[in-house]
Amino acid sequence: MIIKNTKERIWQEALTLFSEHGFDGVSVKEIAHAVGIKDSSLYNHYKSKQEIFDTILFEVCDILKEANNTFALPLAGDAGDIYTNSSVEDLTKMYVDAFKFYLRNETASKFRKLLITEQHMHQHVGDLYNELFFDSPMKYLTALFTDLIQRGTFIKADPYTTAMHFYAPLNSLIRRSDIRPDLEEENIVYLEHHIKQFDQIYRADSK
Repeated sequence: MIIKNTKERIWQEALTLFSEHGFDGVSVKEIAHAVGIKDSSLYNHYKSKQEIFDTILFEVCDILKEANNTFALPLAGDAGDIYTNSSVEDLTKMYVDAFKFYLRNETASKFRKLLITEQHMHQHVGDLYNELFFDSPMKYLTALFTDLIQRGTFIKADPYTTAMHFYAPLNSLIRRSDIRPDLEEENIVYLEHHIKQFDQIYRADSK
């Protein structure tokens, strides 16, 4: 991301510090030092550390929602047709590209670590983490698989459970990569195998 001004630099540097040390483990002075400004100058842009934190939540949520729109099949259009007419290789590449973005994009990676660290300290952070990394993906995937089942592209099954079967391994592999970044390539191979096997199990014409 291109940082355009001091105000953006402040929340970007704060995101880095918060993701490493937690909200309570970082002082305003440390944020200002990371930006290269005086403590007093920081208050020209933000009233408090809490306001910086809240800005991070707002700004990065928008970034992630835009990324989701980039990688997801368009439910409002012809998602069923796109899935049906795409090869498993094309679908695998699409989901692997999304997986790589969430792992390698520094803002997304730091934000995920921040939410994991703070979710038990702040209820609204826990709610946000649940929305971004469980509720929203599951809602999207359940709608997609409902469409595919109704079209006959997928075998008859409970759409929500099908979504769980697809999404849970992705989420687990992201967490595994966060903990062990050196296993990223191995996890990508696991992801590719998962997507291909999932398609074999649920696609009706593969029976």
